[in-house]
Amino acid sequence: MSNEVKDAKKLAKKEAKAAKKEAKVQKANAKYQAKAEKKHAKAYQSFVKDTEKKNAKLKQKAEKDGKDFVPIAIPAIDEFQTKKEIKAAKAQSKAYAKYVKKIQKKNAKTEKKCAKKGKPFVPIQIPTEEEFAASAANENKTGKIILMIILLLLIWLLIYFMIMYINYEYIAPVSQEQTTISEEADALGSANEYPSYTNIHEITTTPDYSVADAKKLLQQTLKDNWKECGFSSDPSNDTISFNNRTETVNSADCYIFTCGGKTFAVAVKLSAVYYCHDGEYTPLSFNNTDILFD
Repeated sequence: MSNEVKDAKKLAKKEAKAAKKEAKVQKANAKYQAKAEKKHAKAYQSFVKDTEKKNAKLKQKAEKDGKDFVPIAIPAIDEFQTKKEIKAAKAQSKAYAKYVKKIQKKNAKTEKKCAKKGKPFVPIQIPTEEEFAASAANENKTGKIILMIILLLLIWLLIYFMIMYINYEYIAPVSQEQTTISEEADALGSANEYPSYTNIHEITTTPDYSVADAKKLLQQTLKDNWKECGFSSDPSNDTISFNNRTETVNSADCYIFTCGGKTFAVAVKLSAVYYCHDGEYTPLSFNNTDILFD
């Protein structure tokens, strides 16, 4: 295969690659242009709406003051530019000029090199300013995506190390001397085994009795002490009502009962019975005679 054929194939390959790149750029440019036009139209509509409101207020004021009304001019949508768009256009023009200069310099250097080696020269195509803006927007978008991925990875690593730090448990190293002492202690302990301590005494704490048991004790006490409580007859068979409350009498918790209009207190542990009169609790004795209950 001759050198001319090889060069022709290389040239065709480069041109095909350039055409593919150009098509990609055109597609990106169209997408960017549509997005920019939509954004521009939205900003223009907002500007028109605000200007019309201002003109309406100025017209009312002019009519009130008897002056001529001079409305604020509303330019066509193609002539309208926001401050942000003007600033972005200036920055874009500056960046585009710098980019064109760089490409031209690179093309001149490549052309000189190809002429020296006798190879065909395929210059780098210089895009239009709109195409350059679309390409820059896509590059910025890609850069933002990469930056977001990096930030997410850093956050994940930070959370991971925080969890590891919280769950870390330090284990002190055991020296040979401590190990020997521990082994000796285990050997000694196995040789001298002692029985575990057990308490031989029974628990004799008085339990808390129920309301029913306290009521029986009060009934028996009333039978034995009805005269001392000011009753005219034995009230033990009358209704004894629990007041659904407890009070502390002589440092003991007591159930409070009512019988025949009088108030009585029975200790929860059945250790005492009290008769309440004149604001004081008087203890009543248990005669242990004529038992009502088994």
